[in-house]
Amino acid sequence: MLTVPTTMKTGFTPITLDDYVEEHLHANPGVERATLIQQLEIAIGAYRAGARCQCGEPIWIIGSAQAGLGCFACITGQPNPDHDYEIDVADDDTTN
Repeated sequence: MLTVPTTMKTGFTPITLDDYVEEHLHANPGVERATLIQQLEIAIGAYRAGARCQCGEPIWIIGSAQAGLGCFACITGQPNPDHDYEIDVADDDTTN
């Protein structure tokens, strides 16, 4: 039986899917909204299904949406997040 995480991972700043999409589009005006949302929803689905990075750690949703399924450390090369954003999936419903 898979254990699905229900709390925010340590070191991350929680952000809703909608708020993250707005911030990302503001910072990256050339990105298509629908594509970004689709990539994030795929990563959220993988996270909820218990996907792990090749190193065994839980995936970082935001990074995984852009770089493939991986944890924060493997995607960024930094050992721990320092208040980096992560989608708060505990209260998020992406099945609108």
